[in-house]
Amino acid sequence: MAQAVARPFRADRNLRLMLGFTLVAQFQPHLAIWVVYLTDYRDLSLTQVGIMEAFFWGVKLIAEVPTGAFADRFGRRLTFMVGTIIEGGGILIFALAGNFPLLLVSYVLWSLGFAFRSGNDGAYIYDALAAEGREAEFAQRSGRFGAAVNVAFTAGGIAGAALAAGTSLALATLAGVVPALLAVGVLLVMDEPPRHGQTTHLPYIETLRGAWRVLRERAALRWAILFDVMLVGAASPASFLLVQPFLAHHAVPLAWFGLAYAPSGLAHAAGSIASAPLSRRLGLRRTMAAAAVVVTGGLLLVGMIDSVWMLPALWISQFATGTVSPALGGYINDRTGSAVRATVLSVGPVGFSLVLMVAGPLAGIAADAHLGLGFIALALLGGVGSGVAFALWQRADAREARTTIEVRA
Repeated sequence: MAQAVARPFRADRNLRLMLGFTLVAQFQPHLAIWVVYLTDYRDLSLTQVGIMEAFFWGVKLIAEVPTGAFADRFGRRLTFMVGTIIEGGGILIFALAGNFPLLLVSYVLWSLGFAFRSGNDGAYIYDALAAEGREAEFAQRSGRFGAAVNVAFTAGGIAGAALAAGTSLALATLAGVVPALLAVGVLLVMDEPPRHGQTTHLPYIETLRGAWRVLRERAALRWAILFDVMLVGAASPASFLLVQPFLAHHAVPLAWFGLAYAPSGLAHAAGSIASAPLSRRLGLRRTMAAAAVVVTGGLLLVGMIDSVWMLPALWISQFATGTVSPALGGYINDRTGSAVRATVLSVGPVGFSLVLMVAGPLAGIAADAHLGLGFIALALLGGVGSGVAFALWQRADAREARTTIEVRA
């Protein structure tokens, strides 16, 4: 009997499928109303929601690097599959949980599934391009995928808010399980990208050691990751934790929550698309410096002026946030080998989780005192943290560049 011949890997085909997977998996109707679901339907305070967020990101922190190593050892596609199934199970329990312990169980699964996905997406895109010698396209492709995430979030949010207004918060939350089921179907027809320059898999522990070795030896890589983590991580609770209470505070009807949030998600998507062209035109350093100023300034404006008309400041801040990760992703990938790429890329989400473990409760506690204080606290955390990381990154990068020139000479 003739054996089936494996079809050759085609980057464009699989990147289109990856885009489809992203659009389906991130169409999550519950995300536009989940804070209101917890505060109005489950009777939690913003402080309690912030503490639950710290728990969520704490679980993700523990799982992040091991799941990155899992992806490097067992493959990108399988990792997506495992993560999507686990995340879908967590959302199902979250929608049905009738008490606080079950909510915590749902957070464990939800967070664990998220950990399997984060970092692995960038590694899949880079490895798919590297299979055809097209690594230079990474920043542009990554920006498009980042935009797809935000477009899917926005569309899902509009649908979820309308569904919640027409039915109930519980049903709109339960609808979040459907995208996970559809996403598994897309994964079944995707292919695993070949590893460029790699013929054997490293043992799991060696994968972890190799990733930490790279980070220990490359100071510029460490500080670049920290800059991304501090700026994007500190700004994130403004959109996913504070915007819904902000809209409720200004008496925006629930059915309009998705539409009110849409410009923010689309602005982030536009920033992701613009990331590569901006960094080529202005240079990576200037693009990142401008992003830090705009993100911090936008959050301060929303915090200091108590008006729904300050939402455009948040949208501009989201655009700037969107420009950060795609451009820095190219910088990081170019300095990381395929054998440890997903593991190294998972270090950023580890730091992101650490920042959110602080930023979530900080925003919740400050916002319970006064909603504007929540935005101001996040602006100060992100502005100071990213500023310090930026200065250390530039110094280390300049030192490494001088060393490279001396070695070549």
